Amino acid sequence: MRRLLLLLLVVALAAPVFAQRRPSSRTSSRTALAPPRVGVGFDVWGAPSGQTLIPDGVAVGLRTRVALPINADLSGAASVGLGAHLWEGSDNARWVANPQTSLIVTLPARRGRSLTYVLGGFGAYLPLDNRGGGAPTLHAGVGTAIPLNDTSFFVEVNPSLLIGRQETTGVIAARAGIIF
Repeated sequence: MRRLLLLLLVVALAAPVFAQRRPSSRTSSRTALAPPRVGVGFDVWGAPSGQTLIPDGVAVGLRTRVALPINADLSGAASVGLGAHLWEGSDNARWVANPQTSLIVTLPARRGRSLTYVLGGFGAYLPLDNRGGGAPTLHAGVGTAIPLNDTSFFVEVNPSLLIGRQETTGVIAARAGIIF
């Protein structure tokens, strides 16, 4: 299962990298594409009680994302979140990694206003202990990026569907951070 997830992540990451290096039909080879954007923020997600794919309850953590523009409206992105379920105390914390690959579509906006975007893709929830669980995911969400001087502040909601062998469950994630 983990080998399949690793293969899917490598394939998904390769597409935006090759698109970044190859000029589109609208631009000449001398026109530089926009540089990659890096985001860092806080990540809070919750899973319903009683499921066995990831620990129950709310987790808090950090998320980083690299987005490679394909054109003015579309970016390919790879991100990873690392969080902990802390409700049973620090000695019993359950750490979970959440890598994702996404396509991000930026919706039209008026100049100087916040940008709304939609994102979707796949990834995984991977508990970082020997207690089992975890699953591949499909995700789709919406966010807003508020331009500042040289950076942007973002807020997004990104629900995921965890697909286990015998069980499927949803996870709601809320994120906020800085894009630079």
